[in-house]
Amino acid sequence: MNTIYISVVLKFSIRDFPLSLYEIFLVMHQVMNKLGKLLVVEFIKRLEKEAEQSLKERGCVRHSYQERTFQGILGKMTIRFLKVKHPNGKIKYALGDTVTLPSYVRYTEDAFEPGLGLLPHVSYKRSSLEIKRINGSSPGKSTLHRRLHAIASQVEAHPTEKVRGYRYLIVDGTGARFQRSIRGKPKKVKTYPGELRIVYASKGIGESYDVIGRWTNTSWKKIAHAIYQRIDEKDVRVLISDGGPGIEEAFLKPHMKHQRCSVHAWRNLRAFLYQDGVKKDAQQSIYKVFQNTPVFRYSKKKTMESLNPEDSALVEREIHASEHHLLHLQDLLKEKGYQKTAMYVANLSKPLLTFLREWLTTGEVHPSTSNIAESRFSLIKNRIARIGRRWSEPGLKRWLDLAIYKLFPGYDWNELWKTLLPLTGNLSCEIVSVH
Repeated sequence: MNTIYISVVLKFSIRDFPLSLYEIFLVMHQVMNKLGKLLVVEFIKRLEKEAEQSLKERGCVRHSYQERTFQGILGKMTIRFLKVKHPNGKIKYALGDTVTLPSYVRYTEDAFEPGLGLLPHVSYKRSSLEIKRINGSSPGKSTLHRRLHAIASQVEAHPTEKVRGYRYLIVDGTGARFQRSIRGKPKKVKTYPGELRIVYASKGIGESYDVIGRWTNTSWKKIAHAIYQRIDEKDVRVLISDGGPGIEEAFLKPHMKHQRCSVHAWRNLRAFLYQDGVKKDAQQSIYKVFQNTPVFRYSKKKTMESLNPEDSALVEREIHASEHHLLHLQDLLKEKGYQKTAMYVANLSKPLLTFLREWLTTGEVHPSTSNIAESRFSLIKNRIARIGRRWSEPGLKRWLDLAIYKLFPGYDWNELWKTLLPLTGNLSCEIVSVH
């Protein structure tokens, strides 16, 4: 094991007192950045000195120096590397066997972590500009885009082998606007509407929701087929969704229960009333009737406990009262001529009460809403709309795979980066003394 000692002497000039703590921190930060660059240069010189001794014994002689400019976590820096001439006439770096020097590469791997870390929140351009503002240099937006493209297979976090134990399945989707290039001169870009679809799964109440897959413009039938290749469908007890067309037919198996998300129930009610031409003022009386449905007293609770036997009769009455209330709402909507909304409420009644029926039957608590996953998905929707108005389908999926590690609970950005940029452990440093 080799050991290299490097001595550093720092001089601090104090013009007057008092000093602010902020100023001390800022100056130290600036010093550490400059010091890091100087230490790299000195460290390279020490390694070259040791390597040169060994190379002389093999008949190599000094030839020249070559300057290489790199940008990494320390910012932009230029290093002069010693080159030697071997007995066979070939000219190589003196550190050829000691340090791996990338060819034709300007940015080292560590330069991309800050920029990629900002991508879930801002655009490629803004990410590049913000890192440049802080560090003085940064990969450009196109370089960041190419880097994410290169690491896409490593970032994708979806199961590759069938996983057991998932009890709850949440299915959701959102609209997005896509673009694709059309060959020809001049180059043309075609835009078209589409949908991003995501499937989550959880192993129990209070457990994290893992992203099992994401797709663009793919039928629910194909998605369900892929999902059941990744998880064991026999373990799934409850399917939770907003009741979108094709979801129940694609995902629901005979042993599963379907829970309609109570939060989406409100959103969809508004949408159907709009389709029936109901004015905003007239909608309020319908909302009031819907809001008084007993089931919502339970779905709004943040936590529910296991059902005590003595409370079973009460829960059963609440289920019957909810069914009667929703039936009354259907009749009211039909009388007013709101046929689409009446049909929606009729289809909603049974799956909306699934969690209460399961609570009564088994005594176990089941989720009534997709809110845990929906809160994260709402962030994704906002980012999609704000960061880029038009996406390519592969580009959106690559971006989403990265964003999951930043925005979703249960995913660790630091662990991802350790995977993307693994350290060999061959080099370590310790501060021997500070005088």
